[in-house]
Amino acid sequence: MRQAIVVGVIAFAVGVVLYPAFIGLLVRSGARQHVASYSPATHRAKEGTPTLGGALFCLVAIVAWLAVDRSRAGFLVVFALAAGAIAGGLDDVVNIRDIARMGLSVWQKLGLQAVIGVLVGVGLTIAGFTHQFFPGLGAPNLGWGLAVVAALAVVASSNAVNLTDGVDGLAASCMALVLVGIAIIAVTRDDLPVAIIAAALAGAVVAFLVFNWFPARVFMGDAGSLALGCALVALTAELHLIWLLPVIGIVFVVEAASVVVNVTAIRRFGRRVLRASPIHHHFEELGLREQRLVACFAGAAALGTAVTVLFARVAGMAS
Repeated sequence: MRQAIVVGVIAFAVGVVLYPAFIGLLVRSGARQHVASYSPATHRAKEGTPTLGGALFCLVAIVAWLAVDRSRAGFLVVFALAAGAIAGGLDDVVNIRDIARMGLSVWQKLGLQAVIGVLVGVGLTIAGFTHQFFPGLGAPNLGWGLAVVAALAVVASSNAVNLTDGVDGLAASCMALVLVGIAIIAVTRDDLPVAIIAAALAGAVVAFLVFNWFPARVFMGDAGSLALGCALVALTAELHLIWLLPVIGIVFVVEAASVVVNVTAIRRFGRRVLRASPIHHHFEELGLREQRLVACFAGAAALGTAVTVLFARVAGMAS
């Protein structure tokens, strides 16, 4: 417990110290966000805000793993984090250089996510994380089925976190709570690799949140959101809780589902269910201020995390 707390605090302190200089570097290099035309009118003022900020909190977590852990289990999480950051970074670079394209195409992004998902899934299977807890069924052995489940989860999770990252502080605050919950579960199970990386990433994300809170001085970009989504799958799988991913990531699930529902309704029935999607844009259109919106969504994330921590404790006592 103490080691995880120390790592988290150091990661936070390092992030707070480095982010001002990193933001300056992003500004000088021209790494500025282009706002999509379909975003709410209030988001026009965000045009030109530095992006790619997620690269730094990923780097801080990787350095923490190298300094404290360096285990094979930890490497799987670090690989997922780094691979997601690279894929997302490519999307950010295209968006920055070519405003007309607004990033990689849907199929290019899905292809990269699928490749990362397969690699992460195979790695988790070979490393022996095939027993996954499921409510009422214990922890059945998925065998190579884990590779399939993990691959699909990486694609779904990385996209869900990416969709959530549309309001200042929203994705970062929700993910910080989720990571703290994962660190708590890992500590109770004496799982040092997961505890160290989750704590380091939580500390670094909170440091980022200091500069991402409304009005944001920097955005995490796809480099951050895709990296966090990929790492989340690896972390939960190593705790044998991949089936609880929709619970601990309830906010991300709702955000992604709102897009599917709204797009389907428009295409099938020619009318919207929500004023805008993802759902945080719907609430913005209703007049909810960003700070209050983030607080409400963070509350939901905290509830999902608490339920998962409670289940993990019960499952651990039963095993």
